[in-house]
Amino acid sequence: MTGEKLVYAGTVEALFLRALENRLTPACRMRLREAGLDLDQKLSPTYTLEQWKQFLRIAADHVYAGMPAEAAYYSLGERFIDGYFSTLFGRALLGMARLLGPRRALTQARLCFRTSTNCSEVRIVERGPNEVEFSLTDIGADLPTFVAGVLARAAELAGGQRVVAIPEGFDGQSATYHVRWSEQAETAVAPELAARGTAASGASTTQPPA
Repeated sequence: MTGEKLVYAGTVEALFLRALENRLTPACRMRLREAGLDLDQKLSPTYTLEQWKQFLRIAADHVYAGMPAEAAYYSLGERFIDGYFSTLFGRALLGMARLLGPRRALTQARLCFRTSTNCSEVRIVERGPNEVEFSLTDIGADLPTFVAGVLARAAELAGGQRVVAIPEGFDGQSATYHVRWSEQAETAVAPELAARGTAASGASTTQPPA
């Protein structure tokens, strides 16, 4: 892939204006402004990949201060996909993902990366009914756990249970992820009662990799 590596405004919007807006302190916003992201102004159509990486470093340092870097980037990845699916385009994709289920949703995830950056080519290999191998030519972050959080949260939102996303072979730019999950158990409970049970269960079952 030739030319400057760019990240599109929608990617920045999803994380910083939707997912993290209420968690950004004045000091964090100032650091972002110094790095080229003024959240009080209209977003630029694109940002360089290096700018985006710096934005992630600042967010990890401020929003998840005191947390190990790998876990902070994993949480940023989870929050990014939450923000992405809250956009108009993302809501449409989320509705489709929930109909498709985790496996088919992940095989369609290349669309998410194509609309986020111009430098991430995706290769997906299905390893089984509940497992895929997901490779990216450029993960767009200093640590591979950012994309691990993205993939795990996406699979979870598509209906996967006990999702695990393990990064392997990170060379500073590209990485391969093995994503596994369990399907939602069949139940004879009435839908409205099942929904109440889900609401009462609370916390996510997805955990950052060790």
